[in-house]
Amino acid sequence: MGDSLKEAYFRRFSWILLSLIGSVEFVRGAMFLALVPIFVPHLADPVYIHHHFRITVFLSGAIISAMYGADTIAKPSSGWLVDYFGPRRTLLFSLPLALLGLSTFLWSRSGPVLLLGAILFGLGCSPVWPAVVSTLVEHSPSDEQAGTLSSVFVAWMLGMGSGYVLINLLFHLGPKLLITVLLGIFCLPLLLAFNTRKWLSRKHANTVSGPRRHLIQMIREVWNLRMLMTGSFAQTLATSMLIPLLIPFFGVVYGLDQTAYGLLILVVGAITIAIMVPVGKMVDRLGYRLFLVTGCFLAGVLMLAISGYPKPLLLYPYAILFGISYALILPSWNGLLAHMMPSSVRGSLYSIFMSIDGLGMALGPVIGGKLGDTYGFRFTFGVSATILFAMAVFYLLLLGRRTRDNTSRA
Repeated sequence: MGDSLKEAYFRRFSWILLSLIGSVEFVRGAMFLALVPIFVPHLADPVYIHHHFRITVFLSGAIISAMYGADTIAKPSSGWLVDYFGPRRTLLFSLPLALLGLSTFLWSRSGPVLLLGAILFGLGCSPVWPAVVSTLVEHSPSDEQAGTLSSVFVAWMLGMGSGYVLINLLFHLGPKLLITVLLGIFCLPLLLAFNTRKWLSRKHANTVSGPRRHLIQMIREVWNLRMLMTGSFAQTLATSMLIPLLIPFFGVVYGLDQTAYGLLILVVGAITIAIMVPVGKMVDRLGYRLFLVTGCFLAGVLMLAISGYPKPLLLYPYAILFGISYALILPSWNGLLAHMMPSSVRGSLYSIFMSIDGLGMALGPVIGGKLGDTYGFRFTFGVSATILFAMAVFYLLLLGRRTRDNTSRA
């Protein structure tokens, strides 16, 4: 009875944390993926625009880059804060900082101040992922971790996607009203963090013997996981290389407009969200290697197939298969990491992996764009597919042994 009651409390607690991360990503998607590109020219100083008109488009991109850059750069230190001070203390400090950054868009018309607000928002949101993910992994049963992490990514996709779509539907209401609403919504994760004292006040956070020993342990674990960090960078690089090519590719080769292209992406996202949690539960029962190898190999095959300019009727079946491959990779990869990370430095290690992903996401479009300009669509898709095939072989040959060596330490 005690175990079932504890499990019921954990289920309720997990929904609280999923709501926390979903609401943060809702505001992020609404503000920085939708509102900023639409309304920055109207928010900035009219005199500033009059004399430097072209800066408005640059300012929009700079604000978005500043937010994501601050988030990525702060990830390692925010993960250390989560491990050393506990998730609750860290979030109660960081979320008001993000709220302050968001509020600058309501009262400021200065481009530099808006950039500062974006940086504050990125810094304040940086601990959210390591805090939520490491806490859920710590409290979830070992045979349910992949399924739990699948729920986190579903909450992320639903939050960011719904924020982006909703703002595009309601943009006619004006920036002031919409930003005010977003400020109100962003109070929700702060309230959730404040009212989860029992679960977010991690026991080991107050028993770490000191920052020096914590740092030594973290460096040791980084060295132990160095090959997986390489894999994390390669996977993100392979997919992000195609970001600058996808819209031109589908527009030039198939004549798709933005609406038709958006529908293709919607199919990929819908399939991923629909099956990710069930796949995560299967990963918990059957292991990580099968799903990770299959997902990477399937994605590589699909990229080669698309580079061959298939018939238009095949685009939607390919989009469905891409959604399946993504749903295979995400829960298996994150479940694997959860098993191999010691709980005492899990927040720090998650933050490092997220920073590595961010580096791959930053370099991929630059490399992909250069390859596309120089060698064309087909070659760039082929390079991306080759990387994914290499990762599939790597996981097939090495992952089983490394998982057995490290599972006992998690």
